[in-house]
Amino acid sequence: MDAVRTRHDEAFKVIERKVAASPGTHADRVELRVNQTVPSLPGPALRPDLQVYNHSKRTVSVVDLAVAFEEQATDDPRTSSLAWIAELKRTKYDYVKRHLDRQGWTVHLSALVYGSLGAVADGNLAVYTKHLGLLNRRIWNMHCSMHRARQRPGHSRPASRDNQMTETGGTPSHNGLR
Repeated sequence: MDAVRTRHDEAFKVIERKVAASPGTHADRVELRVNQTVPSLPGPALRPDLQVYNHSKRTVSVVDLAVAFEEQATDDPRTSSLAWIAELKRTKYDYVKRHLDRQGWTVHLSALVYGSLGAVADGNLAVYTKHLGLLNRRIWNMHCSMHRARQRPGHSRPASRDNQMTETGGTPSHNGLR
């Protein structure tokens, strides 16, 4: 689970930087809350990964990131573990959504879900573009930078690469280069 947590934290840092640098956060009165409780929320201390409050438009996007083990019993995308985890996240933070709705906010509640081996949930693009206001170009750059970071020497890799497949499906080279 440490590898999954590390992947979550690395991906989250990149997403946080992109959202903070987004042009939309400078045009309106936008407040970005990262891994914090929701203000004035009674009850359990839920801490979504991202809360983007647009005070000018009175909207808030509540987004939580999850990295899940990839498993799919059938060809139906609704039965995948990624879809299941996304639904769990939305259910978990529904209390937050109802609280903010009562305060007059228009709430977009969503989950960004990635597989531990790199799979991407179907709804991620809509979360990035519609709820977080990122441009497609920025999303592509973000994914490329995350991939490059994983490929850098010194990045945590298993001690032995014998009998493992590389990300492109081939066998690993013996000199450490791909």
